[in-house]
Amino acid sequence: MRFQVGLHLNFELRLPVATTERVVARKLSRLRRCAAAQPFEEVSPFLSLSRPTPASSAWLDMLRMWAEIAAEPYDDDEPLLTGDVETACGFIVQPGEGCETAWFGLLRRSDERGDPRDWFWLCCCKTQYASLVSDRHLVTCHASLVRVLDHAVAMGFDVVVHDETHYWETRDEARLIAEVHAMNQLVARVAGAFGDAIGTERVEAPIFEHPRFERLEVGDS
Repeated sequence: MRFQVGLHLNFELRLPVATTERVVARKLSRLRRCAAAQPFEEVSPFLSLSRPTPASSAWLDMLRMWAEIAAEPYDDDEPLLTGDVETACGFIVQPGEGCETAWFGLLRRSDERGDPRDWFWLCCCKTQYASLVSDRHLVTCHASLVRVLDHAVAMGFDVVVHDETHYWETRDEARLIAEVHAMNQLVARVAGAFGDAIGTERVEAPIFEHPRFERLEVGDS
């Protein structure tokens, strides 16, 4: 059994449907330059599924995987909009040890009649387990992703963020750390209980790597 729970930075990016592919590529390239200036572990080259290059084939596979998720219509959309995976372009960020990969991009979405309606992207990046390295590492990874989203706002992207740590709306590092510590404690208790019940060798969870796991499990953070 694998525990996948954790606190995420969730975001959506949009540009108007009238935006040309060239402008989309230019804006995302500029956003990538902002990402490259952050202390991330790795930032991919700019990627385009419609203009692939042999040197970026491994990255393109990752971009396509997430584009297929972003292309799915939302049940709440009115009208329903479906993305064209082949129009996807953007870049990929590895924020740092303990964090999930973050994808920044756009693809064109159309309604049920096939009429283009917007450029869209979504991503959810779990940053919680950067705290296994240190609180400072957590703040560096999470805040750096937020700075890229801030830059997207300044560039004219329509950006919607749901930050489960509440850092996006508060910019409070202490709140970010406290939210993650509380969730680490909750996950440690649940994972520890399952491990006791069915055997720790049958339970996989990043929280087991926390240097103070035993203390978290008993509620002493």
